[in-house]
Amino acid sequence: MKILLITSSYPPVLGGLQTVTHTLAQHLLHQGHEVQVVTNRYPRQLAAGETLDGVPVQRWHFLSPRLEDLKQGRADLFLASWYYQPATRRRLLQLFQSFQPDVVNIHYPDNQIPFVLWLRQKFDFRLVVSLHGHDILGGVDTESDAGHIRLLLQTADAVTACSRYLLDKAIQLEPGVAEKGQTIHNGFDAAQFAGSSHYQHPKPYIFAYGRLSRQKGFDMLLNAFAQATNHNSRIEMILAGDGEERAPLQAQARQLGLNGRLHFWGRATSAQIVQLLNGCEFVVMPSRWEPFGLVALEAMAMGKGVLATQVGGLPEFVQGPGTQLVAPTVEGLAGGVSDWLARTEEIKTVAAQNSKHAASFTWNKMCGQYLEVYRTR
Repeated sequence: MKILLITSSYPPVLGGLQTVTHTLAQHLLHQGHEVQVVTNRYPRQLAAGETLDGVPVQRWHFLSPRLEDLKQGRADLFLASWYYQPATRRRLLQLFQSFQPDVVNIHYPDNQIPFVLWLRQKFDFRLVVSLHGHDILGGVDTESDAGHIRLLLQTADAVTACSRYLLDKAIQLEPGVAEKGQTIHNGFDAAQFAGSSHYQHPKPYIFAYGRLSRQKGFDMLLNAFAQATNHNSRIEMILAGDGEERAPLQAQARQLGLNGRLHFWGRATSAQIVQLLNGCEFVVMPSRWEPFGLVALEAMAMGKGVLATQVGGLPEFVQGPGTQLVAPTVEGLAGGVSDWLARTEEIKTVAAQNSKHAASFTWNKMCGQYLEVYRTR
């Protein structure tokens, strides 16, 4: 089978979407399928074309003329789109004529939508739309955006979402998705989280990690941690990750008097994440909204207790005695942290069972489900 993955972002850019699409491309390639990837050329310094781990990757500018750009003072984007739209269409036309894909799977549809709809009129292929979060939860800021993604969902042969919560949101936007939609949960690499090395920190610590953005709710966690520990010097917290909220969070930590007890790790490697997970008391995931919640799954795979907010796709798998879901508020998080600090050893004991539950969420299972969707007619 010839499969074209069109995704809004792809490695070497880091993130959950990039991990999912890269893993899927590798799995399909190893299964004997022909795979190519087309993605946005962002950041701009990335190569326009290269082969990554055996998969050809093309990066193009998906720009279309939008009055919204003019209204927002982005005349540069509006003018550039008059060049890049026909240029990208020509490249897509050449790719389809040479590769002739049986399946086009668009992940996190955004600026590529008009181009995919244009291709749909010219070529015969099975169109699978895969939703990952902001594409539905926040990617329909204008009526034009909503109309485009609604039309894409209507014309798709199949729609997948990384959680039932997200699929329901898509059905609200386009009721026809109910007849062709399927939940495909994300997975994790069991081998990657099999290490036993511990991070040696001078004091017991709570661990949180992820992209430092408002969505992830780390500002609420800082307030909750300050309330729950009440300047208790016995327990500390390590926050790993980077993003646009790093400087505001550091300023907030100073205002709360958390200096010395809250440690900003910065971006952590996979090996460092495993060490930090092994060494922590438990993990907190304080998201305001979350389409799935890969961080929680990774922590559970390591047999760690997971305290998370009751939002999005998290309740679909954050279950069992070694987990707890709380309201996505400072008060909810503070109450959960305070309770768990009083029962640390008990939480550690029961959380060991989390790894068994997480073991059912594998990359192989996820990729197999995508293949089933591709093959269904």
